[in-house]
Amino acid sequence: MKTIVKSLSIVLFIAIVIGFLFSIYILNAPPINQTKPPTLQVHTRAAIRGRPTVNSKPLAHTKSQELFELDRRYISNLSIGIFSKELLFNLALGQRAKYTDALLDKELKTVFNWQKMFDESLGGIKLKTRTPDVKVLISGNDWLVIDNNGAGYSVQRKGNELEVYLPNFIDVFQANNVSLSNDLDFSVVKAGKEWLLTDNEFQQNYEIKNTGKKLDILQQSKYPVEQLLFQVDLASATKLSEGTFSSELYQAFEKKKIPLTNKTKLIAAEDGMSWEVIEGPQRYTIQKDDSWLSVHVNLESDWLYINVADRLMGWIPSKSGTILFPPDPILSSRQQLKVKLVEFVDRLKAAFGVSKQSDKPQDSEELTG
Repeated sequence: MKTIVKSLSIVLFIAIVIGFLFSIYILNAPPINQTKPPTLQVHTRAAIRGRPTVNSKPLAHTKSQELFELDRRYISNLSIGIFSKELLFNLALGQRAKYTDALLDKELKTVFNWQKMFDESLGGIKLKTRTPDVKVLISGNDWLVIDNNGAGYSVQRKGNELEVYLPNFIDVFQANNVSLSNDLDFSVVKAGKEWLLTDNEFQQNYEIKNTGKKLDILQQSKYPVEQLLFQVDLASATKLSEGTFSSELYQAFEKKKIPLTNKTKLIAAEDGMSWEVIEGPQRYTIQKDDSWLSVHVNLESDWLYINVADRLMGWIPSKSGTILFPPDPILSSRQQLKVKLVEFVDRLKAAFGVSKQSDKPQDSEELTG
């Protein structure tokens, strides 16, 4: 019996020693940094600061990103700024209600005065031609009326009437895995050629361009590239007129991480109101305003400036640059055990009424990351 107790004591002692040493090993794992505001990560094909990971989320682009293409029929939505499948108006078939499906198809394609019907409706849309292209989708029941500018309208038969609808623009976005909210603003950039759709809830802009054969849908950067870099006092214009930079201008460029060197070129405009600064592939414009000198970056430069937040700003390459929010750090198994062990010890202390403030580990603030 004594031999068994002695053996168990030895085993228990060894287990305690191993557990103690293992705990020391776990507690000496590298500190787990607390999550901080995201830092700027610039990515081209290979990232300048590490490769992008699968769960990095794009934050900003230097150029609009093409999402998908649409048939030009959706110009009908863009012409009046309505994006749901809305009923525009009803047309009474009259004696045509007795026609066979094939005869009704022919009547709508060759005889029916669509232009007059649209003009007399309350839909607010006018066709550009009297005889638009009418495509039969379901004989005698569904048709697609296409104006000569490509705008399309769905026509469905309901008993003795025809119902004319706009296409469902929002559904097409969703079919391409792009969600739109109900809070949309719409503006015409160039009539019949270019439009801008702003989703206020999701804080996203979409450019829509008519190429003549299709509609290109492009997503603008959520945070636009800043052209205005900074402003300085008008007194610096005196030095510029002498062909040099004032100390205030030097310091302002330095704060934006733009060092001016002996190779920097300063070219004055003929009107004496603006100057061009050339530093290698980078170009900047200094414009004289009423009380300031405003410094802008030329959008044709190799590097453009993004300012998302006070702690998230910097330069990204204009051709292919993307800013990404870095994902939370992935903890090693040892670090994960360290977190659990410290939490377990804290629970024990709380259970026995031991204060955590008196003997808190030096790096315990870093264990919450």
